Amino acid sequence: MAPYICGRCQKEITMKGLESLPGVKCPHCGFRILYKQRPPIVQKLKAR
Repeated sequence: MAPYICGRCQKEITMKGLESLPGVKCPHCGFRILYKQRPPIVQKLKAR
């Protein structure tokens, strides 16, 4: 699974870090908004 990034402290959180606490929140600061980290690949599509 892809790691998540905390919306407040910007630390990377793995799935094991999420399983350690009840609910979905950052184990470092307790913030409840997490963003899924995206790969650095940019896709270019040709217009028709």
